[in-house]
Amino acid sequence: MENSVKIIGIIVLVLTSAYANAGVENEIKSVVLENLKATQAEDMKATLKTVHTTSPVYAGTKQMLQQIFSTYDLKYTLLEYKFVGEENGYAYIRIKQLTEKINGPEFRTNELEALQVFKQENGVWKMWTQANLSVTFK
Repeated sequence: MENSVKIIGIIVLVLTSAYANAGVENEIKSVVLENLKATQAEDMKATLKTVHTTSPVYAGTKQMLQQIFSTYDLKYTLLEYKFVGEENGYAYIRIKQLTEKINGPEFRTNELEALQVFKQENGVWKMWTQANLSVTFK
């Protein structure tokens, strides 16, 4: 009987954890899609709303976006999304995104594969940083 209780407890823990991760996974995917949509619309305020304000890359991201928005019109497509996990207040995903030029000077269409890190700010998941794993030019 005691073993049955332990097994049931483990099953409940696993199912609860899986359900919690599914919620986080969906929240973060929503942030990623909102970020791509806002970036493509060249909406600086909406794009930065998806980035954690105390992120070490916040200021650099803002500067980079100002340059991109004033130079190019780009199309961003999310090709792959994989939730890696959540631990100690951070969540991790692996994405592949296609960036194509709509208008502007010379630009090489590319597929970017990246590991993105998210952290909550006031209860909302936001991008913290990103490590580019590969860039393939098309």
